[in-house]
Amino acid sequence: MRRIPSALSSVGMIRQLVPTPIWILPACLLAVGCSTPTSSVERMSNALVRGEMAEDDARVMVDVRGVLDVVIESFAGNVRIEEVPGMEGATIEPVRRAYLGHSRRDEGEQALEDIEYRIELRKGELDRETVFITTSTAHPEDHLQGVDFFIRTGQLGGIDISTTRGHVWVKNNSGPVDIETTYGDVRVVTDHPMNDSIVLVTKDASIDYRVGPGSTGLYDLRSVGGRVYQRFTEAPITATSEENGPSIFVGEVGDGENPVILRTTYGDIRVAVVDEPTEVGPVIVE
Repeated sequence: MRRIPSALSSVGMIRQLVPTPIWILPACLLAVGCSTPTSSVERMSNALVRGEMAEDDARVMVDVRGVLDVVIESFAGNVRIEEVPGMEGATIEPVRRAYLGHSRRDEGEQALEDIEYRIELRKGELDRETVFITTSTAHPEDHLQGVDFFIRTGQLGGIDISTTRGHVWVKNNSGPVDIETTYGDVRVVTDHPMNDSIVLVTKDASIDYRVGPGSTGLYDLRSVGGRVYQRFTEAPITATSEENGPSIFVGEVGDGENPVILRTTYGDIRVAVVDEPTEVGPVIVE
């Protein structure tokens, strides 16, 4: 039995439902004015060029108090997560997508019904509130489908995301980050000092990692087929490696021992420890 909540307004309510699987597959109840992980321009381009069909599902509202960690294990799709200071609770906006092509648009629309995802709120590491999201599809052409998520919360902690064929953007996290995707850019920008483990991996795409003053790390940045750029105006580099070159940077930044591991192919890596690291536009060139 699939249950379709339009809003989950309290932590207690979510926990009560957790023992019974909650598969959320609603039609779009809040499509008008929804923010989504992909821009309206990108979605229009996908529809015109790729014949993509998409369904904005109901916004899930969660009454979280305090820091929220996010864990996502998805077969494919984009993820965008933002901390919004002063915001009460958290919201999750899912979008199911299928891109079987213009000649198969009817099949693509039907294929949306094969996509399922599950959202749970429970205690994670350090006994903090954690949103766990998993996705799956019964369609044989899963490489032509995906689920996007746009998550906003008042206090964002750690991030653990595994997806494919999608970009992952995170803004203003305050905890460790582990992201793995393919064919999509990874962007982690935060005003908080980062002294936790950071692992960012993608394929055929770029990585941007920008953090605030006081951040540290044992940096190991490598791109195959791309270049590595670094800018440290708010942190000292205390050691470097003879390996360093246009596509590799290995060095100790500050006095921390937290690993900062970034990997990509055929894309650039840009890292910065600067004042106001989140003050950037949609394209980062420095």
